[in-house]
Amino acid sequence: MSLAIVEHPFEVKPSGCGTVVRNAKLKIIDPESGASLPRNQPGEICFRGDQITKDG
Repeated sequence: MSLAIVEHPFEVKPSGCGTVVRNAKLKIIDPESGASLPRNQPGEICFRGDQITKDG
């Protein structure tokens, strides 16, 4: 997502990979248990939104 179009700009972290696009949901889960993790914890990134499509 381009920071040029956000309503409320924020500081970019050096190790960040961007922001979640509008109308999308994101969570980080423990790949072994499937439990949601708090911020700044390593895990699997899961997205949900109309802009996400299935392969095949």
